Amino acid sequence: MTTSNNLDCVIIGHNDMDFQTVQLALEKIGKHSGAYNDLKANSVLFNGKRITYMTLLNQTLKKATGVDPGLHACELPHLGAAYLKSFLCKRNFNVEIVNSFNCEKERLKELLAQSPKAVAITTTLYVDYSPIVEIVEFVRQHNRETKIIVGGPHIYTICSDHDPATQDYIFKEIGADIYIFDSQGELALSKIMAELQNQNPDLSHVPNLTYTSDNVNFHRTPRVIEDNDMDENAVNWGYFNSDYYVPTVQIRTARSCAFKCSFCRYPAFAGSLNLTSHDVLERELQLLHSSGVKNVVFIDDTFNVPLPRFKDICRMMIKHQFGFNWFSFFRCSNADDEAFDLMKESGCKGVFLGIESGDPRILKNMNKFADVDRYRYGIRKLKDNGIITFATIIVGFPGETQESIQNTTNFLQETSPNFYRLELYYHYTNVPIHKEAEKHGIRGTGYSWKHNTMDWKEASQALRTMYKTIKGPIIVPGYMFDFWSIPYLLGKGISIEQFTEFTSTAQEILVQGLDDNAIPNINGQDEKLVSIFRPALVGAY
Repeated sequence: MTTSNNLDCVIIGHNDMDFQTVQLALEKIGKHSGAYNDLKANSVLFNGKRITYMTLLNQTLKKATGVDPGLHACELPHLGAAYLKSFLCKRNFNVEIVNSFNCEKERLKELLAQSPKAVAITTTLYVDYSPIVEIVEFVRQHNRETKIIVGGPHIYTICSDHDPATQDYIFKEIGADIYIFDSQGELALSKIMAELQNQNPDLSHVPNLTYTSDNVNFHRTPRVIEDNDMDENAVNWGYFNSDYYVPTVQIRTARSCAFKCSFCRYPAFAGSLNLTSHDVLERELQLLHSSGVKNVVFIDDTFNVPLPRFKDICRMMIKHQFGFNWFSFFRCSNADDEAFDLMKESGCKGVFLGIESGDPRILKNMNKFADVDRYRYGIRKLKDNGIITFATIIVGFPGETQESIQNTTNFLQETSPNFYRLELYYHYTNVPIHKEAEKHGIRGTGYSWKHNTMDWKEASQALRTMYKTIKGPIIVPGYMFDFWSIPYLLGKGISIEQFTEFTSTAQEILVQGLDDNAIPNINGQDEKLVSIFRPALVGAY
């Protein structure tokens, strides 16, 4: 790669921290937090070592084919990074993306050798700042002049939850130059980039920033909440080589969420629901189809809200005969029989169902505006139409009891969604349920909590018991291997049937490794895993 001074910005997507490093850190606090229990519920103990499902899959495929495919869900186009590149390119900036920091360090070195004016780091999936620090240190090592900008949900959370002195302490630890405090932030980024074109850039008039020149003294600019037009700033995939997003791509058609679940902070900082118009979405899908995209993941929190719009989108995909395999979040409480039929005809292959509980009282505490009977009906209709159902459940929410857990267990066994995941409750202090902390007796934060009816230790034990006893649906844990791995792996040549066989077998290993002193007996399971792939996937990657 030849060096050039024309590169304005490098946008960096996700940095997935080394699993063993995370494991060792969480083991140290295992007795004081549910974090380690949550990690165990999202990994397997295999041949004496705790590993993720994706690592297990890679090891299995290597045995089956002789080649390590290096599969990682972060290979999917990072939609936040793609959106930022499109936004900046529309404003005539020269931008490159490093989609996955883990997989593209050599490319990042080459880009830094071009002396870009800035590196912008997204923080969509981070719960702490250690992955950001790793990226910052890498950039500093290879180019000390490039300005480092950090924004996104994690920075928004830091600025919202902490006073300036605490923010300054955290920002010193991170070590970047500029931080954007806004739930959107793309307009601020474009203004920063415009200022960096000048001989003596002055950031004082750019809203929503904290910036420093010495990592000691920090300066703040006024807050001006952004409200960027969804249609005007829809991703233009024409700015990208098609091999970046083919065959599997994530897109969004809405910003924010129509609901206000009491455990969720997203609507509070994202604002009111904002929708992309039908015509703009239609053009985007036409471009993706003409480029060869096969699998589309709609990441809208409530894709089927409003229902008439959702039906129109399905009809549009049917009219154009796109033939996409598409996946999305879905609310069973907001669908009718026509919607289920349109989903099947338009190519829906799977939906993520935020069920959260099978107990009416807990659903009320969650402000879910959902009915258990409607859940039952929706799951049945989806399965009747051949649509994969993936249900998530929160264990330990305020008000949770052994009775409500049993009701949820009964619900999962009765409805038997194809896949499910249990999530240990994590308590944020900036969500609606915290306003009722006194009522529920909530004490503690994160994975270290208790309330009037349960604490994290009881919830952890309940989660283990549920995983051991529930029959029917298949466990698909998190940690970079969950529902969204299905379209990714589909694009890599792994069929849904193989995914199902793999997770069904891996589930047996996961359950055996939930107890601290367990030594899983994997005799036969190792070969069973390999046999799923050996005949079909030689050379597929």
